[in-house]
Formats: sequence, C-alpha cells, structure tokens
Amino acid sequence: MRKPHLLSLIGIAVLVAACGGGFDLGGIDLGEILGSTGPGDGSVVEGSVLTVDTAERRIDLDVNYINNLRDDRANSSIWYREGVQVEYQNEMYPVSALERGDVIRVEGENQNGRFLASAITLVRNVRG
Repeated sequence: MRKPHLLSLIGIAVLVAACGGGFDLGGIDLGEILGSTGPGDGSVVEGSVLTVDTAERRIDLDVNYINNLRDDRANSSIWYREGVQVEYQNEMYPVSALERGDVIRVEGENQNGRFLASAITLVRNVRG
C-alpha cells in the first residue's frame, strides 16, 4: 500500500518541478495582480484613486482594468518614481493633485514586488 502513496508524492514533485518550482501559498504576488511578472515586462492598470501618499510615493487604487482586461481589485497599491507627473488634457500636474474618485491609467512594471509607475494619465476627473 505504500507504493501508490510514494508514486503520488513523486508525481507532485515532478509537477512542481515542471512548473518552475516556485509557488506561494501564503499570499498574492503583486506582479501577478498587476499583470507584470518582472522588470521590463510592462503593464497598464486603470482604476479609481482611493488615497495618495506623497511621502511614500504610493497611490491606492480600486482597480478596474489590467492590460485592458476587466479586473476588479479593491485596495491595490502602486508606487511611482520620483519626478513622475500626471498628464491631463496635454498638461502635466503633480501626483498630489489627484483626488479620491479620479480615474487614472498607469503604465509601469513590477520592481522588487511593487508595481512601479512610469507614466500616469488622468482619464476622468472626479470634478467633471
């Protein structure tokens, strides 16, 4: 009776090895959430601004789209590089000008487990 059990364990080990061996049962990889698997693998995220933390250079979003695919991810965080500004109607504004409810489109990539924005566009201003 031990052989089927042993064969099952060997089968699982082979499957894990074939899949690259890396999986995380404890949490969700931010790169996977935001569609970017690693540096240089860019993604586009669109969502509504929840909060802006300029000290941490972080924007918390209620995500609507990832890479043009509908995907609802409440309370997802993105970070932005120093000097990144928000484009709106062909003009540039500081990230601090964003307000709760503004819809933004963010281009960026996964950097050390964080989605790092390289460009932010205001799609819909909450004030109209």
